[in-house]
Amino acid sequence: MPTYTIEQSVFEKFPRFRRCVVVASGIDNHGSEPAIARLLTESAAGVGAVPTSVERERIAAWNEAYLQLGVDPERYTPSVRFLYQQIRKGKPVRSINKIVDVMNITSMQWCAPCGGDDLHALDGGDLCLGFARGDESFSPLFKPGAKENPTAGEMIYYTPQTRRVMCRRWTWRNADFSKLTPETSAVAINIDIVLGAFEESDLAAVLQSVVLLLRRFCHGKIETHVLSPANPRIELEPAVAGVKTREPLAVGVY
Repeated sequence: MPTYTIEQSVFEKFPRFRRCVVVASGIDNHGSEPAIARLLTESAAGVGAVPTSVERERIAAWNEAYLQLGVDPERYTPSVRFLYQQIRKGKPVRSINKIVDVMNITSMQWCAPCGGDDLHALDGGDLCLGFARGDESFSPLFKPGAKENPTAGEMIYYTPQTRRVMCRRWTWRNADFSKLTPETSAVAINIDIVLGAFEESDLAAVLQSVVLLLRRFCHGKIETHVLSPANPRIELEPAVAGVKTREPLAVGVY
């Protein structure tokens, strides 16, 4: 049975880190929705010209986390910080597909990194967030022919069976092979939270906001989890099974 794990070494270094995970299967990612396009525009408009105190605190938490990893956040910008910078440069957040739009809306509304991967692209493999050996392979988004190896000790999100990397430097850059397309019918969405900048009570609210958007626009079967030092591993059989029909909503926060 495929699993999703965060290595204990990650939590040892970042004990206040929590990963909110939304696993959805049997979803419909085809077509476009005017309503979700409006939500994108409204969420981007909510990013003001001057950072709020909440935004400063949440972005600062990611800058500090990258520095703890020995990564320069000015060179390798955490994804949520990059998104906010692009908006302030006047670059619109364009609609990609329904799931990607949901993730961008979530990032903007919560000022938190939010990304996802097509579970069928993993061929039944496990998912893991941990530290690289350096022999893993990575091809950046929209550059499937480019081949890179992460630096040994770099935090990566990868499939242990194949050593293929889905995201480098924690939240920095996504891979091409697991990107979300209109054909995606099973997905794991991650929202990364650093407590202190967030409260424990925010975790359920973040998850529920994603569930409501997916239920509205993509349907399918939906499960929610929080990966933490006390709960670093979950099983993913319902998602990777590749359910093709729409099913009732199922929500569980653990």
